[in-house]
Amino acid sequence: MVKHIIFDCDGVLIDTEIVAAEVLSRWLSQHGFAISTEEFIDRFTGKTFTDIIQSIRSEGNIANELDIKSAVSALDGLIQARIRPIDGVHEMLGRIECPVSAVSNSAKTYVEHALMLLKSIHLFDGRIFSAEMVSEGKPSPKVYQLALSKLQLQRSEVIVVEDSLSGTQASIAAGLTTIGFLGGSHIREGHKERLKNLGVKHFAHDHQELSKVLACMISNT
Repeated sequence: MVKHIIFDCDGVLIDTEIVAAEVLSRWLSQHGFAISTEEFIDRFTGKTFTDIIQSIRSEGNIANELDIKSAVSALDGLIQARIRPIDGVHEMLGRIECPVSAVSNSAKTYVEHALMLLKSIHLFDGRIFSAEMVSEGKPSPKVYQLALSKLQLQRSEVIVVEDSLSGTQASIAAGLTTIGFLGGSHIREGHKERLKNLGVKHFAHDHQELSKVLACMISNT
């Protein structure tokens, strides 16, 4: 029986993956690593900014002396200023009768800020789990495993809504039934097939469809 829904934040509740891609691709280009927004979306969507910058630095493409912590803080600020909800998210959240949580690669304070802007933070009641709480972010399953432990739930009692490859890899590795959400501005042609190849069987192209998919999956358990 499904008792709980876990949402990724960026690209599922708020439409920031495209904003992140624009901001980070511009910032990386300014620091010597030329990458287009489209290339960034294809390669890095869903990963933490720290992991992205560390990976590029390890390849010798940006300076070793770069202060990653300060850079990530500044980038977070630029993106937070451009946060916007994905169409229909308020109505979708309002239809859910079971408890919900957020599991994100973003910092907890960032997710809290996003949910406050959505005027939906009360629905999550402190159930926000961030990659900063574990040793590895998505695509590692550790943040999902932490959420299950803290929520005292079995894997069969949870449905996850994810949009990115790395987030989906994490939720599936944690053994969780996952809906692939395709309603963010960053979703490109072929993304659904990529998620299918990871094992996703359920999809929603917008929040109206997501409401129907969730209702059907919950009623069938």
